[in-house]
Amino acid sequence: MKKKLNGLRNFTVRFHDAELERVETKAKPYYGGRLSTGEALRRLAEERLNEIEKGEGAEACRDALLRLLDDFRSARLPSIADLKFLASSASEAYRGCTADFISRNLLIANVRAFHDALCGCAQRASARKSLTNRYSLPDENGQAHPINGKGALQALDEWIANLPAWVTPAQAEHASGNLRECLRDADADDAQLRRALRAHVGALLQLSIRGYWQIAHRPLIAQRDLQGGRAHDLTPARAGRIRIEARIRDYELWLAVELPDHSAVLANDLIEIEELRSVTSLALERGDVRGEVFRYARMCADSGGFELSTERARWMIERSDVSAIAEALNELYRERSVANVMARGDYVYGRI
Repeated sequence: MKKKLNGLRNFTVRFHDAELERVETKAKPYYGGRLSTGEALRRLAEERLNEIEKGEGAEACRDALLRLLDDFRSARLPSIADLKFLASSASEAYRGCTADFISRNLLIANVRAFHDALCGCAQRASARKSLTNRYSLPDENGQAHPINGKGALQALDEWIANLPAWVTPAQAEHASGNLRECLRDADADDAQLRRALRAHVGALLQLSIRGYWQIAHRPLIAQRDLQGGRAHDLTPARAGRIRIEARIRDYELWLAVELPDHSAVLANDLIEIEELRSVTSLALERGDVRGEVFRYARMCADSGGFELSTERARWMIERSDVSAIAEALNELYRERSVANVMARGDYVYGRI
């Protein structure tokens, strides 16, 4: 090892010729072709280390969520440490969301948890005195409005009552940060606070599980561990010129939306299916809308149609056919087996 230079340490490492040839032909072009072989190797090592560390973090998160899910299903009282973890994970899930919108109901559950945390805190009198400049709620434009101590609970109730149907991830991240902040200084033995927040663990778990999906890109419970039955086809859902074929198993659902031009829009898991349903409905109300996978964009005013796109494909769809897609998806959701698999998926893929 040579002496340290400018915070870097130089090592002499030997490679087989075949390995160096792979770096020359694969890694250097990947990084733009202008790097030295040594710099290409350094970047490869750095990126691999980042992947390992990220994977370790994801697995630690998975283990915690699986334990919390078991506790939730067994109706065990969550610890303050667990509540802090869930509040932080939920806020991080909102931060990682790339869609234009999030679930209004789940955000309301998060804010109600904050409301109940203030009510149920063992030291609630002192907690309310410390509200000044500590908590705030966003308006529709993202502007922060501080919560004062005297009218804090009323302000939360009014904010929930006036929350619009369209809520952005940035607004949700802002609002959800209040619960995380509130729990930060909570006493570990505050049983009253633990009981007050027990009712909100399910919603916080769903958000946290979706946050795990964002990190690991896989469901919380591996498919091999779900012991699902044999997959089978459902009766196709039809509306107008649209036909939807679906295949279902205990924890899985796949569908193909057949368009009039005989092309098909595929949704390959519960997350994509739920998002396709949401963005289709929102497109009819708002026009342009972007999910994490699917995106609708209005075409010229004369046509009244839409462009539906993913990273790999795009389709030009008339407005009447978009309405038919929404209708057919709603028909599919009325199937009891579909409703059941979507409900089970809340704690496998999470929701946001």
